[in-house]
Amino acid sequence: MRIEGERARVLITVKATPQPSASYGDTSCVAGIRIDGDEPNWIRLYPIAFRWLDVDAQFRKYDVIELEVRRKDSDTRRESYSPTQDSWIVADNLPPWKARHEIISRLEPATTCGLMRAAEADSAAPSLGLVYPADIERLEFEPHPSWTPEQLTKMKNRIDNESAALIPSSGSIPALLTAPEYKVRYRYRCEAPACPGHQGRILDWELTALQNRLRYQGQNVKDGVTKKFLGEMFASDRRTGFFMGNFELAARRGKFSILGVYWPKVQDAAPTLF
Repeated sequence: MRIEGERARVLITVKATPQPSASYGDTSCVAGIRIDGDEPNWIRLYPIAFRWLDVDAQFRKYDVIELEVRRKDSDTRRESYSPTQDSWIVADNLPPWKARHEIISRLEPATTCGLMRAAEADSAAPSLGLVYPADIERLEFEPHPSWTPEQLTKMKNRIDNESAALIPSSGSIPALLTAPEYKVRYRYRCEAPACPGHQGRILDWELTALQNRLRYQGQNVKDGVTKKFLGEMFASDRRTGFFMGNFELAARRGKFSILGVYWPKVQDAAPTLF
């Protein structure tokens, strides 16, 4: 990773669900649109141990943050940067949906077929993109496995180390990360001609939070997730897309997951007439 840093201004569009981490206990992948240059560009920010941040250091989707970043040279995905811990400030929050779309619409939409094909041919091909599905067939649910002993050890070590300190080094100590009840995937077709169909796993933290909330309230998780991620997000008055991202491992560059769902109202996503 390069030593020199640079200041960036980023519209946050993605907060992926936290994953166990040996170094940080658990970490999240954050992505968004860099808006400090002449043209907006995708950017990935990793790692961020988001659950371990003080409340005043946390940020929301569609916040505009300013922070110091360094290009992550070990990752050939050109959008990947490492954020300097505690370097960010929240400069703004864009309300739904028109203000958000004024920025997001400046990026050319992709297709899942096109993203996969390019990444398989070139490791430096785009690793993030916005895809508008041509149609949605269904949601698919698979039981999420419990954390493995290795994953539990990673998380418990961080909690134990922080608990042993007189003052936690990163704010309050969060509870052990709860595994979601289900892995959830969209079965869909993108807008590429002759698209054979895709199965995209949803990695959005919003999905995990919804599952946990439904379980706590004693409600049916599948029904609640279907209502939100299919009924509401793909309602007829929405122009819904997927924030897509792939994996760092070279062998999996052609595999793209759904990092978040973008669901503006149709009138807010309409082209601006001058």
